[in-house]
Amino acid sequence: MLLKREEEGQIAEQIFSVLLLLFSFWVLCYRLDAVPMYVWDESRQANNALEMLNSGNLWYTTYDGAPDFWNTKPHLLIILQWVCMKLLGPGLLAIRLPSAIAGCIVLYMGFVHLKKRNGFIPAAAWIAIMLGCGGFNTYHVVRTGDYDALLTLFIFLTSLSWLNYLENPKAEKFLKYSAIWFSAALLTKGVAAAMWLPCWFAMGFIIKPRAELTMRSIALVSLIPISSVIVYYGLHEWHTPGYLQAVLDNEFSGRYLKPNEGHDSQWYYYIKTLWSQYFTGFFVLLFMAGFILKKERFKTVYNRLLIGILLFLIIVSLSATRIYWYLAPALPLMAMGVVMPLCENSHIRFRIVGLILIGAMATFGYFENFHHNTTNIGVSPAAVLQKAEKNAKLPFKAIWHVGHYHPIEKYYKAVMSEMGVELKISNRYNYNSGDTLVVSNMAHLDTLNRCFFMRQHHYPTDEMPVWVMVVDSSRL
Repeated sequence: MLLKREEEGQIAEQIFSVLLLLFSFWVLCYRLDAVPMYVWDESRQANNALEMLNSGNLWYTTYDGAPDFWNTKPHLLIILQWVCMKLLGPGLLAIRLPSAIAGCIVLYMGFVHLKKRNGFIPAAAWIAIMLGCGGFNTYHVVRTGDYDALLTLFIFLTSLSWLNYLENPKAEKFLKYSAIWFSAALLTKGVAAAMWLPCWFAMGFIIKPRAELTMRSIALVSLIPISSVIVYYGLHEWHTPGYLQAVLDNEFSGRYLKPNEGHDSQWYYYIKTLWSQYFTGFFVLLFMAGFILKKERFKTVYNRLLIGILLFLIIVSLSATRIYWYLAPALPLMAMGVVMPLCENSHIRFRIVGLILIGAMATFGYFENFHHNTTNIGVSPAAVLQKAEKNAKLPFKAIWHVGHYHPIEKYYKAVMSEMGVELKISNRYNYNSGDTLVVSNMAHLDTLNRCFFMRQHHYPTDEMPVWVMVVDSSRL
């Protein structure tokens, strides 16, 4: 009878595990294309992938047909977006699907890792934190076509393999796995992945180092990422001379040593961001866990996680360019640190109370994320063009007035031309009487009003969030 109850309990746990994972995957993928394309990084990647689709050139990324030296990151993400475009056709879903899939794999691997070692409740609590914190299922990570979800996946897989190796140094396969996943991280976001090397070193050599953990074995296995980097960057430089110099200018002196693109802030920016936007209550629980833990095994794991996280925060804080999504790769490890007390204490009541507390805290973040992930506010040409692409028809027979840098309009012009729909774009102020203009930037509208007498044909609404103006005559 007791054996039968245990079997029934295991079956029920498996069912709950499958349902929880399916729900978490649904959360990450629900209405993935609801919010229109973002103007900066995502639209740049979208153009890279679309040009790759049209040209068939997989060796390097292009923008306007020329090698893209503005976006100098390795193009593993772009290749994955190219694959999705080949399968699904161009569109927001194809652009964002690689990020969403990466997020799903993060949740699956973290859940399986914790459940196998510590049971269902700590693993479920970890899922709740990941879905409720502010920096995972959000803009620039899982919900958009950017590099950070893929980077988070490979950093997390590297960290899990490294932790497994530290617990059992004789299982050298985990050391090899670490090298393979780290290579993938380097080919995803280059320098951003390399920043984690000191963190892993500290986790392995400062917190309870083992005699079996030798520098020789690590040096040998490091040939995998070193070879990957040499081959990739060497081939890229061979195909596009000047690429290595562009990487040095953009990723090192252009980003770490001085603020890039206006991202300037105080040294405590990331602590403030974690407290106010990303982790709030979980941030407190992360440090409380260190006082709750008693058993040496769990304290060792917690200390390794904590020193890795703190060193990473120091490294990114020393950078002159500070952006909140740079924290994303640390979030799965922070969530593991939070649930460590649930892993140590196997008493069912303690675990259930902990799960309820974490679940309640995560609920607030979940609904906030849900609102941002499904709502578009403000004037947005991307929202209009997104609908136009789906309908294969432009809402206005007009000229779209754009700025010097207009990747969203450029992307949709190329996509819609394949549908036989002409999207007219101009950034010059040489319009004629009777021309109809679509404008989405207030500064551009002010300049146009100084140059022309115009009448308003359409005011921005939720359905059509752009201005449509008709030129009557020139003021000049």
